[in-house]
Amino acid sequence: MNKLLACILITFIGLRAVAQQLESFEENNLYGIKESVGGKVIVPAKYQQLFSFAEGVAAVERGDKFGFIDKSGKEVIPPQFAEVNSFSEGLAAVSDGNSWGFIDKSGKIVVPLQYEEVNSFSEGLAVIIKDEEAGYLDKSGTVVIPITYDYCMPFSQGLAVVEKNGLAGIIDQKGNFVIPMKYLEIGEFSEGLAPVNKSNKWGYINRQGAEIIKPEYDYAFLFSEDLAGVMIGDKGGYIDLNNTITIPMVYDKLGTFEDGRALVEMKSKQFYIDKKGHCLNTEEFNCPK
Repeated sequence: MNKLLACILITFIGLRAVAQQLESFEENNLYGIKESVGGKVIVPAKYQQLFSFAEGVAAVERGDKFGFIDKSGKEVIPPQFAEVNSFSEGLAAVSDGNSWGFIDKSGKIVVPLQYEEVNSFSEGLAVIIKDEEAGYLDKSGTVVIPITYDYCMPFSQGLAVVEKNGLAGIIDQKGNFVIPMKYLEIGEFSEGLAPVNKSNKWGYINRQGAEIIKPEYDYAFLFSEDLAGVMIGDKGGYIDLNNTITIPMVYDKLGTFEDGRALVEMKSKQFYIDKKGHCLNTEEFNCPK
C-alpha cells in the first residue's frame, strides 16, 4: 500500500470563506482574494497558489515557497517552506524539500524537520514516517507509538488502522491492539462499521472487532445513509446494515449515497438512483432508456 499519508494541499481555485464572503480571483496567472459582494480586493493577485482557510489561515505560494496568510491578507508566516499542509489542531506540517516537521501559528518549529513524511494532527497524534516505517508522535514531538509499522492511518474516535507484513489491525491511542492484525485490509469506520478484507473476501466489523457482516463479497464500500455498495464478481448492488441486498447486483460501478441518492454506472451509462434503486432524472444525468 502506498505510504503517502498526507495529501499535499490541493489547489483551491474557488476559495470561499462564507463568514466574510470572500472568494479567490485570478489575474495574469496569479491569485488573490476579494469580497464576493462588491468585489473589494483584500489580497492582490500575487500568489502562484491559494488554498482554503483552516483555523483562520490559508497556505499560499509565492516565489516557489509556501507560507500562510490570515483573512486580512497579512502574511502571518512568510513564504519560506518547500511544502506545507493546512493547520490542524494548532500545528501545520512543513517541509524544507527533504524532511518534514511541524510549526505553530507563530511560525516556530515545534517538531524538528526530520521525518520522511508526516500526516496532519488528528486527536492529538500525527502519523510520521522515518526509515520507511510509520508510527505516531504527540504535539510535543514525542514518539508515543513506536515507528515500526509499514502503514498507519490517522486516529478517528480513538482508533487507527495499522499495517505490518501484509496484515492490518486496529490500535488505540496507547498503541494497544483493539483488533488484532488478521486482515489483509481494513477501511475506515462509517456508521459504526468498517469494511475488512479477509482471505480476499470483504465484510464488515464493528469497533469492537466483531464481524457483523461475514466476509463474502469481492469488494465492499463504506456505509452511507444505512446502505453500502458491495461487489460480487464484476457486478455491484447495495446492502443494508442487516446484510440484506436492498438494491440488486446489476451495476458496473457504484457510488455512495448522499442526500438520498447515489451515482451508478450500467453498460457505460451513468445515472442516479434513490435508496429503493429507482432511477432519478437529474440535470446532470438522464435515466437510461
